[in-house]
Amino acid sequence: MNSPHITSVERRLSAWKKAVLAVGVIAPLLFTASAAQAANCTSPALDGTLYSVANLGSGKVLDIVNGSLQSGANVQQWGYAGSANQQFYVHNLGNGYWSIQGKQSGLLFDVLNQSLDEGAKVVQWASNGGYNQQWQLKRSTTGAYNVVARHSGKSLTIADNNDGSLAYQATDKATGYQRWFFNPVSGSCGLPDGFASQSGPDGLSTTTGGGTAAPVTVTSCSALVSALQSSSPAVVQIPAGTTIDCRTPDRSQSACAVACPSYQDPGKTTYRIPVGTQTCVSLGSVDETRYARTRNEINISVASNKTLVGLDQASKLVGATVNLTNAKNVIVRNLSIENVNPGLVEAGDGITLSNSSHIWIDHVHFSLISDGHIDIQNSRNVTLSWNRFDGINPAVCANQHWYTNLVQDSQVTLHHNFWYKTGGRNPKLDGSATRAHLYNNYWQDITYFAINADHSAQGKIEADYFANSAKPHWNAGTGLLDANVASNRYTGVSATDAYKDTGATVFTDIVMYPYTLDNVDNLPTQVPNGAGPR
Repeated sequence: MNSPHITSVERRLSAWKKAVLAVGVIAPLLFTASAAQAANCTSPALDGTLYSVANLGSGKVLDIVNGSLQSGANVQQWGYAGSANQQFYVHNLGNGYWSIQGKQSGLLFDVLNQSLDEGAKVVQWASNGGYNQQWQLKRSTTGAYNVVARHSGKSLTIADNNDGSLAYQATDKATGYQRWFFNPVSGSCGLPDGFASQSGPDGLSTTTGGGTAAPVTVTSCSALVSALQSSSPAVVQIPAGTTIDCRTPDRSQSACAVACPSYQDPGKTTYRIPVGTQTCVSLGSVDETRYARTRNEINISVASNKTLVGLDQASKLVGATVNLTNAKNVIVRNLSIENVNPGLVEAGDGITLSNSSHIWIDHVHFSLISDGHIDIQNSRNVTLSWNRFDGINPAVCANQHWYTNLVQDSQVTLHHNFWYKTGGRNPKLDGSATRAHLYNNYWQDITYFAINADHSAQGKIEADYFANSAKPHWNAGTGLLDANVASNRYTGVSATDAYKDTGATVFTDIVMYPYTLDNVDNLPTQVPNGAGPR
């Protein structure tokens, strides 16, 4: 589908994001030029994410004594300084437990000598697979975590408010000194940025989704549908390692057979469903013969004020189009959406947005989708961040998806998204109401076009990376593109491709949000490693 570019009156931050207010129970990160501690985050911990770990009772963070790189060094608490010895990766082990790994040392939190004793010290140690290096992260009513050692069942504990107090294990008494917030070192905590963070004509000041509603865990398609269609605000969770398969029994679908071009896949046939007044011949068939194919997706209509979130990188939704039509204040985060009739064209999107507002889609992986991975029409205050659009599909011409994203008459921020081996529409910007801001995105091996704009759609493109991608930013007719070519990177065919259109004046009619540009040369590593569920 077509996508418009966002117009912009550009206002840049300094190197750090300004603080934003917490909304409900979910708090954002606070960035300042000094080492300010982040506001306490109550969003689910995500696999592979780098955190500071703050104590509810003391407000101080966990810290490796003297920044030691040695096994056996104590874990203590200290006032937040933003240093590497106060930053830790969490890794979901797939068995209900997590490891906690120091950024500076690469070593894991470990109960010394596998002790079962009350008060046994917590240190860092090389990974050895021991149960004393595995931790259960149990959410408490405060929003903070009870961090429980697998081998002993005891909780990670600090005794008091003092700098230098050592971490140890103790029987849980539900005190503040036994509750911990995992605050992302970079990025946001449960709050969007971009256009989704702004106030809009729908009367909302930002996007909060289900807000403070008690989380509802679903493991079946019927439970998922019921929760997302509820009239009440809801936070709907797909558990770690869970696949919800919504595919129905096969049903018949009439489709046109269209031969792939000889330069792509000679002898391969794809099947398209005519839409509106389309005929088979107009779609490229030799005649009007229809063929019976099968489809099996469902369409899930999502009501307003919802959050749909997966709890780890293996949370999946299969065979369902998430339909946001006439919805507002919806968040979809941290899951995979896949297998929506990949053998047909025009048989379902991954996510459809139509006449909706205040929508944030973040850390979602799309693959094997019939039509648009995300298609957006007549919508405002939308942000797409850290999503992965995987174009590999053996059922279609050139084994690449051709209809990834449409942005039509909509206002959208797209940042830190990864388009991989897709054909076209990455995105397509269309319509005079379109204002699309694209920054810090990464395109790899795109064969038709990365971005295009037409029908007065406006797009601002900066600090993006185009790797071997055809037509990096293409004015397909009457589009308006302002591309900061010097800030972008172009490699492979992108370096010599003539379609790097720019020069238009855009975004004169809107107020922009604060944002910070990451180093464009880091994007080939940063974005593929960070996009999609964590």
